[in-house]
Amino acid sequence: MTTRPELIDIDRGVVPGLIAVGLFVVMAAVFVGANFGTPAAFGDISVVGAIGYSLIGAIEEAGVETESFLAALILLAVALDAALDGALMLAKREGGEE
Repeated sequence: MTTRPELIDIDRGVVPGLIAVGLFVVMAAVFVGANFGTPAAFGDISVVGAIGYSLIGAIEEAGVETESFLAALILLAVALDAALDGALMLAKREGGEE
């Protein structure tokens, strides 16, 4: 037989909910009151091409002022390669079967 649901103690469950509601109100006030200004256009420059040139370090061909992300690209490639090698190592079977 089913029983009726019982209410929980108010002091135990209200505090996290009030904190979450307060955080939501603060974040909503910040986002609603933010002034983002007028968006700037890039004109005839390809944004995707500029990102690509920035990634490989060819800043002078990007067409916009940007930084070189070559070191970050290489570090990311090494980290992804290590993750792939680890996944393959974990996926190998113990018996030598593939």
